[in-house]
Amino acid sequence: MKNPITAFIDKKLEKFDPKWQAEHGTGGLRSRYYDKTGIAKYREWRGVHDTLADYVAWLNNLKSMGIMVASAPLPVLKGMWEYRWMGSYLGTFAFIDRLFEGFRGPELKIAHLNMHAIVQSLTKKIALVLANDRRLGGGPLTDKIVPMDEVMPPLFMTGFPNLIPIPLQTLPEFIICDIDQNLQPHYIDVAESFGLAADVCSRCSAETGVTFDDDFPLVGKAMLTTNMPCNASEATSMFQRRRIGLPDFPITMAMIHNEPGAHPYSTQVLKDAIAFIEKEYGEKYDWDALFERAKQMNEQNTIELEKWDIFKTPYSALCGIAETLYRLYSWASVNGQEDYFTKVDRKVIKIMRRCYKKKYEPFGGKTRHRAFLWGPSAVYYTDFPTWIQNCWGVNIVLNMDSTMGHNMISTDDPEQAIQDLALFSEKGVMRHHAVGGWDNVNAVWDWAKNFNCDMVLMNDNVACKGMNGVHAMMEEQARDLGFYFIFVEHDLEDCRTISRRDMRKIVNTYMSVVVGEEPLDPPLVDFADSEAW
Repeated sequence: MKNPITAFIDKKLEKFDPKWQAEHGTGGLRSRYYDKTGIAKYREWRGVHDTLADYVAWLNNLKSMGIMVASAPLPVLKGMWEYRWMGSYLGTFAFIDRLFEGFRGPELKIAHLNMHAIVQSLTKKIALVLANDRRLGGGPLTDKIVPMDEVMPPLFMTGFPNLIPIPLQTLPEFIICDIDQNLQPHYIDVAESFGLAADVCSRCSAETGVTFDDDFPLVGKAMLTTNMPCNASEATSMFQRRRIGLPDFPITMAMIHNEPGAHPYSTQVLKDAIAFIEKEYGEKYDWDALFERAKQMNEQNTIELEKWDIFKTPYSALCGIAETLYRLYSWASVNGQEDYFTKVDRKVIKIMRRCYKKKYEPFGGKTRHRAFLWGPSAVYYTDFPTWIQNCWGVNIVLNMDSTMGHNMISTDDPEQAIQDLALFSEKGVMRHHAVGGWDNVNAVWDWAKNFNCDMVLMNDNVACKGMNGVHAMMEEQARDLGFYFIFVEHDLEDCRTISRRDMRKIVNTYMSVVVGEEPLDPPLVDFADSEAW
């Protein structure tokens, strides 16, 4: 029950709510932005309770940023001077505001719980790395850090309790592209100026450019690289190896891991990686330490599977980008290492259970279609799921990347644990369903059916060689199976090839011409955001 005072105020001020404006033809969610930008003129009015909750979340994130600066003031200042990517983090708050536009009630609360966990973790990582970066003078933990490829799950590294695994590319390349769409083109141009072909996957090209631009922090005594999510990543590792100059071990997981010999091979590769770290860092692997962290990951995955059960219904208060981004970060960058994420999962599932019991429908029950999002998403358009929900009423109930390794890890048997970790890693970010063989790609229809979706959105990374040639087959299957099916073209991290606006045009045309529907928020159909963070 709403407080009668706040209910009265909400009624009096409802004309300032952009969702109310969209319904009454007087504006919408885009009306408060400066043209071409992602900068709002004022905060979104969501009613008294939700506006206050949103503002408190903003303050909590500001607090985490402040703690980051206070914990390492000089390294952070030096980092701002040394690294191009550091300045882009100033757009974090505008980025979060865009992510959760139109969110109200429980879905807003959950979204901010998830996002604050990411902000808190990420700011700690930035402070840690900069405080121990040799380019900035180094620190006491410099030789205790193990830089790893960001898509290699670091859970197996928790068997070294005295070492700190850090995803190498996450800070200067991957997650910052979520925030600032205009950063990575610089690094892509740097890579191409050194002779890299222009048709290379933009993610690998950008990583190469960061390497050549000397924008990777220098930490650790040795590196762990990988061929994940595809073999182009191993090519990137070659450039990193030569430029950074640290000894490295390539963790080359089996590509088509359904083959009989694949899993034993991947298991042995992990064993060899552990032996490499033991040799380079002089540390002995501690299985008991791994088991303790595996318990955290197992609990998180147990909760994740319960979330999936609720996702299958119309009553999930966790949806869209709040689900996707949290799962991607918590799995790839945290991987059971931070207890705080387990606490957040416990809070979130309690809210989800409560909403399911009450048959609460998010977004005011305005969902028209339930969609499964398949394929690697455009990193420069992280808020795409929010836009398509607010504009067309398409709720992305689950993302392909959210289906990453969810098997349990043995907590008492070393041999079984390493086998479990190999399977866990084989089903990594963008790997299992994008380049894991046709059977895994084609599993999209079973996933969509199991989650009661009537629509499949297929991310089409135009530079991805692994997905070439599937268009016609998948469109034919979609027609036969009765799914709405949209190929959404993008260039992963290069917004110049296919812009955000271009991506929206693809969806707009399909929804208006094929589906024959009118938008929920007309101003969201076409707008300019080329200069947006």
